[in-house]
Amino acid sequence: MKKTKYTYHRSITVVILLLCISSNLLAQKHYKEITFPKLPDIKVPKADEVTLSNGMKLFLLEDHELPIINLRAIVKTGSVYEPAQKIGLADITGTVLRTGGTTTRTGDEIDEILESIAASVETWIGETSGGAYMSVLKQDIDTGLDILSDILMNPVFNQDKIDLAKVEQRSIIARRNDQVSQIAGREFNKLIYGEGSVYARHPEYATIDVITQEDLIAFHKEYYHPNNIMIGVWGDFNKKELIKKIENVFKNWKTVDLNIPAVPEVNYEFKQTVNLILKEDVNQTNIYMGHIGSRRDNPDYFSMILMNRILGIGFTSRLFKNVRSRLGLAYSVFGVYTADYDHPGVLYVGCQTKSQSTVKAIKAMHEEVKKMTESEVTDEELAVAKDAYLNSFVFNFDTKGEIVTRLMTYDYYGYPADFLQKTKTSIENVTKADILRVSKKYLHYDAMQILAVGNPSDFDEPLSALGEVNEIDITIPVVEEATPEATESTLLKGREILEKSIQASGGKSAFKAIETIRWKGDMTAVTPQGEMNMGLEILRIMPDKMRANVQTPMGSMSQIINGENAWMVSPQGTMPAPPQMKAELTASIWRNISYLFPNSDMEGLEVQYLESGKVQGENCEVLLITPPDVKSFKLYVNAQNSIPVMLSYQGTNMMGAPVASEEVFSDFREVAGIKLPFKSVTNQDGKKAQETIAEEIEINTRIPESQFNISQ
Repeated sequence: MKKTKYTYHRSITVVILLLCISSNLLAQKHYKEITFPKLPDIKVPKADEVTLSNGMKLFLLEDHELPIINLRAIVKTGSVYEPAQKIGLADITGTVLRTGGTTTRTGDEIDEILESIAASVETWIGETSGGAYMSVLKQDIDTGLDILSDILMNPVFNQDKIDLAKVEQRSIIARRNDQVSQIAGREFNKLIYGEGSVYARHPEYATIDVITQEDLIAFHKEYYHPNNIMIGVWGDFNKKELIKKIENVFKNWKTVDLNIPAVPEVNYEFKQTVNLILKEDVNQTNIYMGHIGSRRDNPDYFSMILMNRILGIGFTSRLFKNVRSRLGLAYSVFGVYTADYDHPGVLYVGCQTKSQSTVKAIKAMHEEVKKMTESEVTDEELAVAKDAYLNSFVFNFDTKGEIVTRLMTYDYYGYPADFLQKTKTSIENVTKADILRVSKKYLHYDAMQILAVGNPSDFDEPLSALGEVNEIDITIPVVEEATPEATESTLLKGREILEKSIQASGGKSAFKAIETIRWKGDMTAVTPQGEMNMGLEILRIMPDKMRANVQTPMGSMSQIINGENAWMVSPQGTMPAPPQMKAELTASIWRNISYLFPNSDMEGLEVQYLESGKVQGENCEVLLITPPDVKSFKLYVNAQNSIPVMLSYQGTNMMGAPVASEEVFSDFREVAGIKLPFKSVTNQDGKKAQETIAEEIEINTRIPESQFNISQ
């Protein structure tokens, strides 16, 4: 009975619950029937504007909620003004302006002072402006202003910090082809603005290498003057007191006559092009297609914002609903309308799709762009677009810092101070007719530039179905060292010296008898954080198998090359080695004398005598070795005993950037009748990078073939 009674009451409870849920569901409105009140007008706190006697303009907004004062400076400069042969100068100047120290403090000393008071001072230079930022506790405002003014007025651009900034720039260049989406965005900008345009160009190793300390000093001297800078401050301060403090720290900075040109114009020709970037190691295609956009002062700017939102932003956009959801052609799909303050932005659509649907996806996106120009959008589409934009609009005013920064930005580019406040009304006033009008005017669906980054062998149909295909080469150019042209006499002398070295090291027959080598020892790497000691084992099976196992503090890592294949093995898994690493591994095989010497008679190997030189005080003969399909390197041979003592070549650092490398050999011992170095020191760009010391070297010991399989 108890069980029956419990079941009965439970049933009653469930019925009552279901009735309640049903009544609530019946009472709920459809989302289309829900109405919301109109967003109230936005009231923006007014910032005070003051111009100092030296021409510096201030924007000040008091905020006493927290005892913190923040400052942002904007400088009329930018990478648009750097010479084409020194691209990267502005970025490095903006970095070393802060890190390089001043006439009174080093950069490291500035770091220590700021850390002791929990403050921050940073500087940078972007495309069309430079900037600085300071954040300090109210009580430390004097220290913060003193440091900031010192940095802006009296930088010394320390050479060590310049070198460090160059290393960082080279590392960025080395990694710029790692992400397919980054490749697509970068190269599409070149299609729109032109490869040499200031709005699309980027640094190369050659442009970074030629930048000097004098260049940074001159760039700073050209643009950093008080009447070329505006400063915005917000936080817990008294306006009159702060103005006096700022005027005092900059009192010795004198006004100059400025002659800063306008930013370059953009001359765009609407045309249809089809472009391909070959990436054989991917199974999906990144697609961009579009043309030039416009500026923010275009009267149609607000209508175009909503046009783009309806076409390609968010889950409710046409591209998402049709290309992704209905047709299932894309992992992600988007429409982008960028409008800059002083030059036109870019208008484009794009997606990521599997390789086998590349052309179909392009056609589907093209069709959606075309439809925008053919008929008005629906009431619901326009309402959703307006609501989505306006509901996020408040975040343009949610902090005092954003308010001050926007006022400065509008003033900097010559826009009215109330430009943002007018946005709300302008968006609300856009009609369906406006959307159709701007779509017809600005969407050139018949003149879109198409870029596909992927593997064309897997495409559903050739890209040529869309038009003539232009293949874009994204190979990162490397500066090659100039060498004298080979002559019959230098080639003959080079061969003679090499053969002497082979004989002095054990003889060619001894080298040709090598089948396997096992090298085991320690490697010490020199990093920015200090020296790192690691165990190292190198296994070789002649002619083209090599495995390097490194025991690091982060775990075991391996690099494997087996003929045409190369892999990286780490605690995160196994993956094919990037092309640049694969090329470096192949080159490293040739740079090992245990491989070079027995293969010195290989067809296509060129040995050229260059000059005499010295290595650690010893006279040497320098040979240029050029293997077939591998980068050249120099071999330094002791002039007295013919033993090889050094290699020099263009290698790569830990970040993959090219560096001038030298390997200096010592502690030669005989192993199986061959003289081999048990110690080597590698220098990169003149600084010690690593040291290896062998514990044992075994020749013709058994090494399992399985060590060179991808499964290992």
